[in-house]
Amino acid sequence: MNKINLISKKLKQRFVSINNLLENYFNKLNFLKNYSKKNNILTNNKVFFILSAGLILTLSYFLLPTIYNKDIAQVEIKNQILKKYNIEIKFNEKIRYGLLPKPHFTSKNLSIINNEREIAIVQNFKAFIDFGNFFLIDKLEINDLVLNKTDFNLNKNDLFFFKRLLQMEPNDNKIILKKSNIFFKNLDEELLFLNKINNSKFYFDSYNLENVLNSKNEIFNIPYTIDIKNNKFQKNFTIKFNSKKIRLNIESNTNYEDLIKKGRIDLLFVNRDESLFYEINKNSLNFSSIDKKKFNGYFDFKPFYLEASFNYDGISAKDILKNDSILIEIFKSEILNNENLNVNINLNVNNITNIDYLKDLKLKLNLDQGNITFSKSRVMWKDDLEINLKEGLLNYDQNEILLIGKLVINAKNIENFYKSFQIKKIHRKKIDKLEFDFVYNFYKNKFSFDNVKINSTSDAKLNQFIDNFNSADKKFINKISFKNFVNNFFSSYAG
Repeated sequence: MNKINLISKKLKQRFVSINNLLENYFNKLNFLKNYSKKNNILTNNKVFFILSAGLILTLSYFLLPTIYNKDIAQVEIKNQILKKYNIEIKFNEKIRYGLLPKPHFTSKNLSIINNEREIAIVQNFKAFIDFGNFFLIDKLEINDLVLNKTDFNLNKNDLFFFKRLLQMEPNDNKIILKKSNIFFKNLDEELLFLNKINNSKFYFDSYNLENVLNSKNEIFNIPYTIDIKNNKFQKNFTIKFNSKKIRLNIESNTNYEDLIKKGRIDLLFVNRDESLFYEINKNSLNFSSIDKKKFNGYFDFKPFYLEASFNYDGISAKDILKNDSILIEIFKSEILNNENLNVNINLNVNNITNIDYLKDLKLKLNLDQGNITFSKSRVMWKDDLEINLKEGLLNYDQNEILLIGKLVINAKNIENFYKSFQIKKIHRKKIDKLEFDFVYNFYKNKFSFDNVKINSTSDAKLNQFIDNFNSADKKFINKISFKNFVNNFFSSYAG
């Protein structure tokens, strides 16, 4: 019995010992678990505080310019822009500091000055600044400039402003122009033309060591791009002009160090290659084709006078008269309606495509004190009719462009003309001369006629036909409509 109690007592002690070991083991596990949790909290708190402190310090660094004296900041920015870009500016409103997308100062309605004259107003101006040192305002460095919605009011004396930009000292920064306009005026403040700048960028090409202007523009409703490069080491300007709308590419290269500037311009116009040689003196410019037969002429700058002759084997009437041709767009712009322009141009064309049988065009364009005339021009219809524009005046009337003139048609062989238009034999009258006054509306593409005479005599029935044609507001839509008009014209003539 005692032996059994002894065994039972030993087993009980052993179970208690094992139970204590197990309790100690699980107690240690709980301690380690609690210790690990405390350590994670402390670690996470340290990371949070370090990140927060870094963020606050970074923001504080980039926001240091907000505590600058704005008047001192404006002076510093103005001085740096003058030194780096050779641009004189005037702040008309207080500057503000912006952080995004990168640190910059901004201002409204900033003025650009050239020779003590305000030549531009910048609605939205931005000057980006270098990250380098924000602690002292005199240590700030101006980088890129953005001029958004700028209106330039320029005359010929202000063109040196852009030339100076292309001659600025090399740097890694850019000047960007967006949604801007150039109002180019004469010295009497009369508008000559408007050039819209969609996007333009001045910068230094460190690879080719050139100052570069890339610009997307629009003039006379014709979009175009222009690239100008100035190689200061070779003293040379390279210009590339491209307009897809009028299918015109121009490339030129000029050495600006020469006293008399000579150069060559390569043109690709309506898929035709042409080269133009020019020579610029102090007061004039001479130009010509390689053989001097296709075209030649000269400009006098003071006063402005252009005289030129152009000779072509063939030219398309669509390229001249279609509503969006460059000639029509220039007429619409009213740039030619200027008293300071004096121009004499002779255009000689052997064949006119798109219009059957017209040839030997001799067009005389004359501008004199705002009057634009085409008088004494002529064209042949085959060898049968000589069509003379005895008088021709371009008139701007209430947003319309009208060519008002008098045509005199001399019949060399009227019978061949009748046959070509299939005029009935009973209507084929003997005609030596046909004359009439006309008005052509460029916007509406419409002719109207008056004062018709055949062999120097008026005809009542024919005048009635012309009155009906004018009042019906009819147009020459195609060859068929013109042919019908001609047939009805001669059938109305009583003879």
